[in-house]
Amino acid sequence: MILNYSPVQKTKINKMTSYKILIVEDEILIADNLKHFLNKNGHNVIGMAISYDEAIEIYKEEEPDIVLLDIRINGNKTGIDIAHFIRNQENPVPFIFLTSQIDIENINEVKKTLPAGYLSKPVQKESLFASLEIAMHQHLKGNENVKTIPLYDGNTNHMIPIDKILYIESEHVYVKVYIENRNYLIQRSSMKELLTYLPENQFLQTHRSFAVNTEKISHWDFENIYINDKIIPISRSRRKEVGIYFKTV
Repeated sequence: MILNYSPVQKTKINKMTSYKILIVEDEILIADNLKHFLNKNGHNVIGMAISYDEAIEIYKEEEPDIVLLDIRINGNKTGIDIAHFIRNQENPVPFIFLTSQIDIENINEVKKTLPAGYLSKPVQKESLFASLEIAMHQHLKGNENVKTIPLYDGNTNHMIPIDKILYIESEHVYVKVYIENRNYLIQRSSMKELLTYLPENQFLQTHRSFAVNTEKISHWDFENIYINDKIIPISRSRRKEVGIYFKTV
């Protein structure tokens, strides 16, 4: 569902449930465009904040269903600080990072907050709607152990448990999602976009064309990661990042 770009599929995405959304973004033009786009498609933007204090005030007063967070905002505190605040609430709501900060240092800090999503700017409309729907679906299910992702095979929408995904392989404008107890589903997407829908602390990109579910790794060496009998290459440009990951597990 989330990665098919046909007109029919977009119509399905636009028929989502309405949510109360808080936008935390210090670039006013971007915030206004997001608000206009979300309101136009049935959501209720209950506030826009440019700083930590402003965001917390709106959060407490308006009680949003979900929050869109930029990392770099006005003041000394960041969107990551807001994420930690939300996580410490009695009934935390999901939040999605919308940011151009995609360096490994920021990604590692973001991972600690357990976000519901992470989208790079400029944000694609279909990706934003899909992320909202998935985040709220997971939140309302309230089951941390059975997270799923909707995948569309060209004919049917499948709700695939994330823990059943073995690895992902990119081929041109498509990706193959390999799944336990079946072959794979092909999605019209980039590797980068698909990974935004998956837990960053669980999926590791080892190569321009490959990403793995780290919970499925059987063993590894300097050049490859192994999932059962499948050999996943580690590119030279990714060895440092992969090495850092394995030092933390």
